[in-house]
Amino acid sequence: MKNKTILIGLSLVMLSSLAAYAEERRDGDNFSARKAEIMSHLSKEKSIIDAMISCVNSASKKEEIERCSEQRKASHGALRQEREAMEQKRMAERREHLQKELKELDDKASRNAASDRNKSVE
Repeated sequence: MKNKTILIGLSLVMLSSLAAYAEERRDGDNFSARKAEIMSHLSKEKSIIDAMISCVNSASKKEEIERCSEQRKASHGALRQEREAMEQKRMAERREHLQKELKELDDKASRNAASDRNKSVE
C-alpha cells in the first residue's frame, strides 16, 4: 500500500511538472508572436509618421498641409482598425482556450464524482 501511495505521488509530481513545462512553452510561443505583432505595428506607425513628415516638408501652402493631415488620419484609422481586428482575434482565441480548459475541468470533476460514487457503493 505504501509503495502504491509513493508511486501515485511521484506520478502526480511528474504530471504537474509536465503541465508546467507545456504552459511555459505555450507562453513563450505567445510572447514571440505578440512581440512580432507589436514590432510590425510600430513599423507601420513609423511609416505613417515618415509619410506625414515628408508630405509637410514638401508642402508650400496651408491646404497642402491640411491634405497631409487628412492622409495621416486615414492611414492611422486603417491601422487602428487592423489593430482592433487583431485584438478581437486574440480575445476569441483566448476565450476558446478558456472554454476548452473549463470543459476539461468539468469532465475531470464528473469522472471524479463518478469514481467517488463507485467507491462509496463498494
